[in-house]
Amino acid sequence: MTAAERLLDAGYDEAVILENYSYDDALIGVTEDGRAVYDFDKMVSWLMQREGWSRLEAVEWIEFNTIGALPYAGDQAPIIIYPI
Repeated sequence: MTAAERLLDAGYDEAVILENYSYDDALIGVTEDGRAVYDFDKMVSWLMQREGWSRLEAVEWIEFNTIGALPYAGDQAPIIIYPI
């Protein structure tokens, strides 16, 4: 099931999701105000598996193309967490 389908099934049809890559396995939750929450490490793993990229390539892609685009998504931009 895709990230979008999971959010719709849970009733979060207004949530903004990541689209340049969906990072389906990295969606880990939703905030109280309906923002999608992704796990950075799972995003990296997802790209490494899907695209066959190295960890460095995946991290650089996410930092530049995904995190760099978040300000353009407005107040409902997805949140990316960095597990410790």
